[in-house]
Amino acid sequence: MKKLISIILICLIISVFLVGCGNKEAEQTTPLATMGNPWSTWETIEEAEAAAGFEFNLPETIADSYTALEIQTMNNSLIEVTYFDEDFEVCVRKQKGEGQDISGDYNTYNFSEETTFNGAAITTCYNADNNAIKQLISYDGYSWSIIAPNGFWGDSNQDFINEICN
Repeated sequence: MKKLISIILICLIISVFLVGCGNKEAEQTTPLATMGNPWSTWETIEEAEAAAGFEFNLPETIADSYTALEIQTMNNSLIEVTYFDEDFEVCVRKQKGEGQDISGDYNTYNFSEETTFNGAAITTCYNADNNAIKQLISYDGYSWSIIAPNGFWGDSNQDFINEICN
């Protein structure tokens, strides 16, 4: 009789542990929370400006060649506009606060030059073996970046800087 009671108690204890394990397994299969996409796409620069709370100050066309085809904000604190023409692409970003590298470009460049233009501090990074250019601009309380992976069409680099710093 004692053996029978012992076996029943052991079976009860094991069943309690199995039931408890079953609940823990259900908890472990709960989906994990994922991070949302910080980028929002807009039809116009004006919509991106309204979302970010500041003006972008660049028109939809630069140098009669580049046209804004992709307009985005990141967390409604940074505006990014990608300009295209037939052969070139230029990505321009703007965010509140001066002196920040907001480019998202982590390439290594062989050369770096610092200049000023109309009160703006401009750092230009480039390589001698290709046309890729990264420019960081601090002006009027904002940080700008210009990335041109294939360089610029004609003298349009100066057109971008003129538009930003005027």
